Amino acid sequence: MTQARPHFIRRKSVLIRFCSLLSMCLFVAPLLLAQMEPPKSSEESAAKSAQTQASPFDNYILKIQRAQKAPVIDGKLTDEAWTSATATPIQNFVQHYPTDSLPARNQVMVQALYDDNYMYFSFTCFDSTAGNFYFQSLRRDFAADESDGVMIVLDPLGTGQNGFGFRVSPLGVQSEGFVANGGNFGMDRTWDNVWFSETNVQKDRWTAEFAIPFRAIRFEGGRKRWRINVVRWDWIRNELSTWTRFPINFNAFSLVHTGVLEWDTPPSTSGLNMSIIPSVTGLYNRSFAQDEKDKWNYNIGGDVKYAVTPSLNLDLTINPDFSNVSVDRQVTNLNRFSIFFPEQRQFFIENSDLFSQFGFSQIRPFFSRKIGLVNDPTNSGALAPISIPVGARLTGNLDDNWRVGILSMQTATSERFNLETQNYTVAAAQRRVFGRSNIGMIFVNRQGNNFNEQGNNFNRTLGADFNLISNDGTWQGKLFFHQNFTPNQKADQFASAGWLRYSVPGLEVNWNHEYIGTNYNPEVGFVPRRGIWRWQPYIQKTFYPDDRSIVNEHGTGLEQSSYFDNSGRFNVLDNESFAFYYVTFTNTMNLSVFGGNIFTRLTFPFDPTGRGDKANELPTGEYNYWRFGGNFSTDRRALFTASTRIESGGYYNGSNLNWRVSLAYRFQPFGSITVNFQQDNITLPQPFKSAQLNLASLLLDLTPTRDIFLTAFLQYNTQANNVNLNTRVQWRFAPMSDIFLVYTDNYDATSFQIRNRAIALKFTYWLNI
Repeated sequence: MTQARPHFIRRKSVLIRFCSLLSMCLFVAPLLLAQMEPPKSSEESAAKSAQTQASPFDNYILKIQRAQKAPVIDGKLTDEAWTSATATPIQNFVQHYPTDSLPARNQVMVQALYDDNYMYFSFTCFDSTAGNFYFQSLRRDFAADESDGVMIVLDPLGTGQNGFGFRVSPLGVQSEGFVANGGNFGMDRTWDNVWFSETNVQKDRWTAEFAIPFRAIRFEGGRKRWRINVVRWDWIRNELSTWTRFPINFNAFSLVHTGVLEWDTPPSTSGLNMSIIPSVTGLYNRSFAQDEKDKWNYNIGGDVKYAVTPSLNLDLTINPDFSNVSVDRQVTNLNRFSIFFPEQRQFFIENSDLFSQFGFSQIRPFFSRKIGLVNDPTNSGALAPISIPVGARLTGNLDDNWRVGILSMQTATSERFNLETQNYTVAAAQRRVFGRSNIGMIFVNRQGNNFNEQGNNFNRTLGADFNLISNDGTWQGKLFFHQNFTPNQKADQFASAGWLRYSVPGLEVNWNHEYIGTNYNPEVGFVPRRGIWRWQPYIQKTFYPDDRSIVNEHGTGLEQSSYFDNSGRFNVLDNESFAFYYVTFTNTMNLSVFGGNIFTRLTFPFDPTGRGDKANELPTGEYNYWRFGGNFSTDRRALFTASTRIESGGYYNGSNLNWRVSLAYRFQPFGSITVNFQQDNITLPQPFKSAQLNLASLLLDLTPTRDIFLTAFLQYNTQANNVNLNTRVQWRFAPMSDIFLVYTDNYDATSFQIRNRAIALKFTYWLNI
């Protein structure tokens, strides 16, 4: 006789199927609504397939014509190439912020030319107070809110999914990046390439010239129409303007709201496109805590970048050295589970969006920091590098609809950490459907060389994601299922989730739910919690006053995050329910307040000070408390800025007053100095120990020229009992070619005895073939 399953297991199975069906219904409804259009004639359909996807912004056209002579890139626009150009420049820019309905107060004119090797763009940015600019420093790859500037957003394939951004400040500082996911989440500035620009500041305007090599971007030859937009940041007036007009709730990088770049003759693909980037590094390190002697070492390696096709790139790396990466910002960790730190290593960051977009922030099937890094028990658990002899990555587009990526890295054997050599491989493919949506597949594999079936020889994850983006961008969402495979396969080794967002001017509504199996363990991913359900609704209402002389916008909202066990009984593990209200002032000041309830069911003993003290662990059980707080920041355009946050209320069986302050002074254009301080005052009843946790940092960022950068970063953390000093000097002596000098110390935060020291001198050179 077959034994009947317990009721709660049957309920769990039914619940999973119900949530899957609900997710499909939630996704299909907006998709059908977004795709409902009047039937088109065969001529219209043919015209649409012949070029980039049809768009309501097709009447925005920037004509690009062949230059009779290549312009001299000096930023002055007096060259004959520009003065003799016959194509009409685009102008009539409109505000995108603080409104989306008024003409820009300072207009922009843009022209475009090309020759066999480059695209050229000229910009005239009118400015009644030219010379009065806002910028942080002369450091390259600045963020949009860190400087005035002008930028082009290019979508050469016209899919509305991926593109490139090239931006320059009035002082000629460059910033470029890769625009993924339709531009809805900004631009990834870690993508680097060689291009040229100059600027010139005059009485009533500033002008700029770009020269972008065709080899720097992915495109298909013979395509007469690309998608393009132009964005200008004028922070002195707190204004963001764009060439095309679209709703304020969309990011300025949005690819669905781009106009047309129309070629007089479609560009053809070039010949060999390859770059070789050799590197040489000298290394010194010493562990004083382990009473080790001085260690000297060197590393010779490099990268090769090869364009297999104009839209498919191959990257090879040999003996990569990451000694020049920025250090992690230390945090006070009061979380019971692992926290996420972003990837800092350049090879893993470049073109990583295809791999990193699978799953959710807390359910990542692939996390590159699991490759070549390991916790060092002799250095307070800090990450230590494992040598990577070789690696390869192939990413790009096969055509308008298919995007693929393969990454494979081989780590070396480590006697120090008793680790064998491992191969890490991730393969992903993405197929565009329904206009701007896509279906993706991912396969992640960690493979050891121990073929004993009893060992943990491999760990694999296979998954499928559906990403919804309606044609007008109003609906966005994700639905995925990931299955984990191990040598000793168990039940419940999968994760599934769904997210849906509806966004129109003034209103945003989100729904998210997740299921993570008890035995779901993607070792090359990031999944801090297992065996849970999660529900996460969110709603925000934004108000835009008619009179914006004082307030640009204000809004209120509700957010909730609830975790349940997966027993089928829906026992609540954690619940956070908060309400908030915020105000953004015309002078860029910000103010917000929030308050809510937190419920926690501890299922294992936990030290609430985050120090891992067994004698201070709270018992399992239920804890319920309220917390309230607020944030305030001053006018960020001022030379001196400040921001503060205070949060107070219950904390498990006690209380916690958390406050933090950040003070910064900007001596533009040559840099800034920033001081941060955070304190947690945790009060617990007897016999538990109360604690005061301090976290402080001092950041000095100097940029005496556009080619020399100095950073000194000092961090003091009483929770981790560590003081870290990291200084880095970078000299960009040629395009994308650098010399780095990096000095790092770690000290005991109580005795200030030195723990370890490292010095690295690194040389890299970018050579185009």
